[in-house]
Amino acid sequence: MATTIPCGIGRGGAWPASPRQAAAGAAVQRLAIVTVVAGVMYNALLAILAAHGVAMNVTVVIACEILILLTALGASAMGGARRSDALPLGYIYFSATLTLVMSLAQTRLAIDGLRNVLIIAGFTLLGGRVNERTVRTVFTVCSAVMLLVLIWEISALESYAATFRPADYLAATRGYAVQEFYEDVGLSIGTIAYSSRFSFGIFTGPRTSSIMLEQVGINCFAITLMIYSSSLWSRLSIMEKILLASTIVLIILSNNARMASLILPVIIIGYFVFPRLPRYLNLAIPVVLLAAMLLVFQFHPVRIGDDLIGRLGVTYKFLSRLTPQDLLAGNPRLLTRAFDTGYGYTIAANTIFGAFAYWTYLTFVVPQDSAAKRRTAWSMNTYIYLWLMVGGTASFSMKTASLLWFLVGFIRVSPGDSDDVHRVLPKRL
Repeated sequence: MATTIPCGIGRGGAWPASPRQAAAGAAVQRLAIVTVVAGVMYNALLAILAAHGVAMNVTVVIACEILILLTALGASAMGGARRSDALPLGYIYFSATLTLVMSLAQTRLAIDGLRNVLIIAGFTLLGGRVNERTVRTVFTVCSAVMLLVLIWEISALESYAATFRPADYLAATRGYAVQEFYEDVGLSIGTIAYSSRFSFGIFTGPRTSSIMLEQVGINCFAITLMIYSSSLWSRLSIMEKILLASTIVLIILSNNARMASLILPVIIIGYFVFPRLPRYLNLAIPVVLLAAMLLVFQFHPVRIGDDLIGRLGVTYKFLSRLTPQDLLAGNPRLLTRAFDTGYGYTIAANTIFGAFAYWTYLTFVVPQDSAAKRRTAWSMNTYIYLWLMVGGTASFSMKTASLLWFLVGFIRVSPGDSDDVHRVLPKRL
């Protein structure tokens, strides 16, 4: 009986494969699991090593990111060329060219934008070469580890902090001063739950971080799980659904995650609505959001704070101060001041041309020819464009971007015109 390569390895279904091709396909699946899980968890693993005496600095983190990226690209190359590779490869080529031009114009290396694009396009390519079982395995492993460490953090904070020592790790690898963190407990300062901040009032103590080590990444992780659930809900087993729902809810309640709380009802309603929306209308999302922000500040004084108006004020002020040179040539010097303004960060790191390229990629990376694909496209676009209103780098972090774009890469090449993405596997893993 001929060996076949399952749907998801190639476009359009399974086909007979030689033993060598079958072995290569299996190797890609295994390597993809290791690579994506490493992308999500490498900071936590490095933090444990640092907490137990291993010297740690930003160079080690950069080296790990490069190794993970090269592995993702190498695994994609092992899977062979695809017609669907044109968009992500074109995006990498455009970004590399833009980086070269920006670096010459700025007389300094402007690498941030290219790094972000390599994560986005690299994991898109990898996701396009795996089957459903691999995707579900990756999300199950990441969700289970996140949930277990989260429960540990809630129930035994001192033990969690002593194991990971997030403050020391983040100070050593991000250049922050130690006093910017909880020196007595050893947590990121962003986990402080002060009285004026939004809270569900269910959990007391610091906002949770789990394996993300800081409070923002775990928020993004919860949203990524929501997008995954929306994309593959009809294919998941009961136990997978329980795991996902438990992880999402516990993250939101223990982290007091505002963005995840906002996006959750949108994705739940969107599960039924998104498949009915016109194809590629998602390109209008940033236009509507930015226009709404401009309208708000026509009637409301611009200010900076930790509420919605204050966070939008950061983006408004940053964008309004960009010069024509910043728009056309980018400005790496502004990046350290752009962490709370995603649209501003994208322009400063990539120029206005890079921002338009990102917009184009987000719009067309998922062909919206099935219900699952439309749910993925709309959920992913809603998350990213909303987050860019108030945050600069969170949606580009490998800790969650690797997982998101791996999913997007898988969904974009999946056949079918119904809620089911693949029909070659049983419902239970």
